[in-house]
Amino acid sequence: MSQKTRERKHMRRTMIISSAAIAFIAILAGLIRLRLGPIAGIVDFLGPVITGVISIVLLTLLFIGLVLLIGNLRNLYGESAGWFDVIILWVLVTILAAILFGAPVALLTGLLCIGFVYYLHLAQD
Repeated sequence: MSQKTRERKHMRRTMIISSAAIAFIAILAGLIRLRLGPIAGIVDFLGPVITGVISIVLLTLLFIGLVLLIGNLRNLYGESAGWFDVIILWVLVTILAAILFGAPVALLTGLLCIGFVYYLHLAQD
């Protein structure tokens, strides 16, 4: 098997894992917001502050997963992922956080996502 074939296979596997993680995180965030199933009792037990922190972490992980997925997709098709993609994903995740959990969670999620983007910027060098 050639090197290029192995790289494509590895990229596809990474995209499948990223997609599954994104779906799991999105479902978990939705369950927390809607308080459905066994999550309702846990959310009520933990209180609003800890639930907010968990929501911030989940939405930041959603952003990271989406960035990895889009980057791999672009790389698979021979294009280069740019900062425009990252900024669009940041705006979408921040808006999603505001709609689902309110402005404070959206603000903190946006800041954590900017921290990750800054890390990506530093890692490029």
